[in-house]
Amino acid sequence: MASIATNIATIQTKATELDALIIQVRAAKAVIDAAEVEIRRARPASDTPRAYQERLALVALDAMGKPSIAGDKTIAELAAAAWAGVA
Repeated sequence: MASIATNIATIQTKATELDALIIQVRAAKAVIDAAEVEIRRARPASDTPRAYQERLALVALDAMGKPSIAGDKTIAELAAAAWAGVA
């Protein structure tokens, strides 16, 4: 069993890693959100979005908290399926 000091050091190390991941997630979300806004502006109003075409970043955030939320597919797989055949 690890000592209290070892566990604290582990927590601090992993907390730093989480901080870096949070920065990356926020940056990726901002880029995805901007792309989705541009798509919504460009597509005809009558064009109904398919599953996961919009708000994909929110699906990713949900999947982090509840890994089973999107099934066995990765966010990249969901994105690829959502936009397959769309130009």
